[in-house]
Amino acid sequence: MEVNDAIAPFVLKTYQMVNDPSSDYLIRWGKADNSFIVVDSSRFSQCLLPAFFKHSNFSSFIRQLNTYGFRKVDPDKCEFANEWFLRGQVHLLKNIGRKKQSNIRGNVNDEEDEMVVEIARLKEEQKVLEKEMIGMRKRLEATERRPKQIMALLCQVAEDPQILTRMMLETKQKRLVEKKRQRTSPASSSSVANSVKSDECEVSESFAEGALFWRSSTVADAPMMRFPTNKAGGGGGSFDTDHGSGPVGSDMGVI
Repeated sequence: MEVNDAIAPFVLKTYQMVNDPSSDYLIRWGKADNSFIVVDSSRFSQCLLPAFFKHSNFSSFIRQLNTYGFRKVDPDKCEFANEWFLRGQVHLLKNIGRKKQSNIRGNVNDEEDEMVVEIARLKEEQKVLEKEMIGMRKRLEATERRPKQIMALLCQVAEDPQILTRMMLETKQKRLVEKKRQRTSPASSSSVANSVKSDECEVSESFAEGALFWRSSTVADAPMMRFPTNKAGGGGGSFDTDHGSGPVGSDMGVI
C-alpha cells in the first residue's frame, strides 16, 4: 500500500491496524466493511497502540477518533465508523481531517453545560442529605437525653417517694383551675380542653414508663419541687419551687 502524504498520519496508522489480518483478535473490520471494532481494548492498548502511536492510552486514542470525525456505532461495543473510512478504499482517507475548531468548541460547551447541570443536581441532593442528617442528629440527641432525665427524676423519687402523688395532686388542681377559666372564657374552651387532655396524656405515659416526665422543661435542669404537707384545719397555701425551701404562707388543703 502506497503512503499518501495527504492522508493524516493518525488516520493512516489506524487504517493499517484495522486492515492487518494478524491483529484481528484485537481490532478488525465490521461486518459491512465500513466500520472497525476494537475486540479487546485492554490488550489492544498494551500490545498494538505502542507499536503505532508510542503510547498505550486507549482514552487518548478514542479522543483522537472523535477529533477526526469518527462516531461510535454500537453503544455496547467499541465499534467506530467514518463515511470515508472503508475497507480497500485507501484513496478516500484523504477526505478525513480534523474537525473545525468551532465544532470542537461547540462540543466542549455542550459538555460543560451538562457538567454544570449535573453539579447543580448534586448540590441539591447534598442539601437534602444535610437536612436529613441534622434531623437525625437532633432525634439522636433527644434520645440520649431522655434516660438522663428519667434517672434524674428517679433520684428525686428516691429522696422523696411522695413526689409522684403530689404531682398528680397538682395536675388535678390545675385541671380544676382550667375548668374555672373555661366557664369565664367560653371562646378558649377548645384550646383549654386540648391543653388539659395533653397534660393528662403525658402523666399517663410517664406512669407507664415507671417515672413521671415533664416535657415542658428538662428535668435535669429543673429545680426540686417541694410541697407542703396537709395539716388539719389548714387554709389555702402556695407552692414553693426554690431549692430546699419550705412552704410559703399557709399549708395547702386537700382537694
